[in-house]
Amino acid sequence: MRQIRTDTTSNIASRKTRDILRNRHFWIITCVMTVLALLYNASYLGITGWFPWAKDIVSAQGVYIFVLSFLFFIPLVHASVVFRLQGTMATWFVFLAAILPRAIQDSPSFESLLRTALVATVALLLGLFVALDYNPSLKDNGASKRTRFARWAPLARMLKVQEYERRRVARKLHDNTIQSLLVIANRARALESGDYGRLSPKARKQAEEIMIMLLHAIDDVRRLSRELRPSTLDNVGLLPTLRWLTENLSHESGIKINMQIKGKAHSLPPEFEVIFFRIAQDALNNVVRHSAATAATVTLDFVASNFKMTVEDNGQGFLLADDMGDFAAEGKLGLQRMEQQASLLDGSFKVSSQPGKGTFITIEATP
Repeated sequence: MRQIRTDTTSNIASRKTRDILRNRHFWIITCVMTVLALLYNASYLGITGWFPWAKDIVSAQGVYIFVLSFLFFIPLVHASVVFRLQGTMATWFVFLAAILPRAIQDSPSFESLLRTALVATVALLLGLFVALDYNPSLKDNGASKRTRFARWAPLARMLKVQEYERRRVARKLHDNTIQSLLVIANRARALESGDYGRLSPKARKQAEEIMIMLLHAIDDVRRLSRELRPSTLDNVGLLPTLRWLTENLSHESGIKINMQIKGKAHSLPPEFEVIFFRIAQDALNNVVRHSAATAATVTLDFVASNFKMTVEDNGQGFLLADDMGDFAAEGKLGLQRMEQQASLLDGSFKVSSQPGKGTFITIEATP
């Protein structure tokens, strides 16, 4: 089992590495950083002849080389925008490796080292600020807001009816069904304790078993009532509700379920939050019931203009069908329902899975 978990983790890591290597921004940043590092250290490396068109730059000294170091801020900011915190740290360490050798060789004075440390600190703070705070999806105008409102209006009406029904059923389960079950359980307890006359040992045991089954049924109905319409979704929004969902499922199933946030979290349209919550709910229920996983992660990505959510696990995985309808024909409706919900947002729904290698689900849509 430990070997399977290790292999699954390695597969997820290798998949992310392949995605980075296929990203054109990675190669743009790498090329720019390489050229700047060679320019900055041309005299130190003895390759000034490589840059005859930049003779004055490569031979710069003192304050001029200090100004040259600021050119590294361009790929650093680029990496922070595209790859967020990981891109910031990786590019910053390359930046340090590029400027420190020449700074130490040219003028190893305290003032020079202090100046270099100042530039490095400013670069790191700038990268962190961009990685954690930059969010182009927040840049909006009146026209785009009106367009979004027109697009969401029909969906909002449909979801309002669906969620109203869910809320009504949840309230009836809580106010009627659970209360009736509690009354029956209390009477079974009274019967078992002898309040209605002496019972034979066999009858008393039956009454006790009935009472225990009723209490389990009450817990199941109460959980179903909460899942139908969590009150936190109306009161505080998507993020707290997903945290409640992951913590609750983790506690009940024993599966370690984590949540990760990329970018600066912000509120989304109510209809958007409802659909993403329903997709996450279905995906995590599949993890609990079918995956045999020991760990899962829900990632919410607020970085780009599109909002993206991923749900991944280290479970047993499965063979993907050519069409989601094939799963529905087998009675496996969860994946098809998630795909249909994503289509309501004009979004994309992708599933990646192999036997023994876990499952990776991605949903992406524009608010």
